[in-house]
Amino acid sequence: MPGLRRTLARRWGIPAAVQPVTVAGPPAEGEAPSELRVMVWNVQFGAGRDHLFFYDGGMAVSVSRAAVDQTLQGIAERIRHHDPHVVMLQEVDRGSRRTAYVDQHAVLARLLPRMPWHASTPYHQVPYVPAPAHEHLGRVNMHLSVFARVPLWGGTRVQLPLLRESRVRRLFNLRRCVMELRAPLGAHTVRLLHTHLSAFSRGDGTVQRQVAALQARTAAAEADGQSWVLAGDFNALPPGDDAGRLGADAAMYGDWSPLSPLFGRARSAVTLAMHREEPERWRTWVPHGAHAPDRAIDHAFASSGRRLTNALVDRAAVGLSDHLPLLFTVA
Repeated sequence: MPGLRRTLARRWGIPAAVQPVTVAGPPAEGEAPSELRVMVWNVQFGAGRDHLFFYDGGMAVSVSRAAVDQTLQGIAERIRHHDPHVVMLQEVDRGSRRTAYVDQHAVLARLLPRMPWHASTPYHQVPYVPAPAHEHLGRVNMHLSVFARVPLWGGTRVQLPLLRESRVRRLFNLRRCVMELRAPLGAHTVRLLHTHLSAFSRGDGTVQRQVAALQARTAAAEADGQSWVLAGDFNALPPGDDAGRLGADAAMYGDWSPLSPLFGRARSAVTLAMHREEPERWRTWVPHGAHAPDRAIDHAFASSGRRLTNALVDRAAVGLSDHLPLLFTVA
């Protein structure tokens, strides 16, 4: 069995624990901005909001090419509206069966001509997923994507701890990671860490182990003398919120959060005080059929040498994904 797993991993192109990420774009030129405006958004694989998918209790698995094209147009419009320096997107399909094999990263690159630097890395890359029973996912190729109107370089993909499940199941499941890039900020550079942590971990400690791994990466950046920004979909609530919002599996934790170490030791775009004073303002996940978000699971953090200011959640994007974009400025 171990030999079979290694053979399948090699044939399927499962990423190494650490591997380079290619950045596309023109030669760098011009002065670096003194501030970076950043958008963070889980785009729900460009599938739109017209279906209740199987992982949320429905039956939908795949969507049409027309639905994907329309959703990508809407996503690009919201990005153009805010015109950030950097946009970090989670759940970008690059040739998955469920989204008509559209390379969504390539489409967005065409739709965002003001953001000529871009990179992506996979975290669910399987030639055939034999689930759910009523309609198999088939081929899945889902990426973290970054687009920017400032130069990017030094791309690296770093594997995060996996769910505690059998090695056979791991072959078909998501392989969460963090994508690290560098961008200019004034006379210096800042390391951008982009991630999407595990959901449905059933309290097995996976998210805590992933947060610990991210802390190790931020410590490595600081040891190299670099400031950093960490952002993405953390699938976890801020400390003090009711963990029951994430379902029965998380309810046992009460108001404890696996993100407590990050909120306690790093600067956050939306502070704990902001979450407590105006909780509805910072919620980013929208249940199917709802018109407003009911929990905050998308976050951004930075090293002590940086300030994160001007945070907002874009409510106008409510019809495009089950998440709303979080925007902030790195100063």
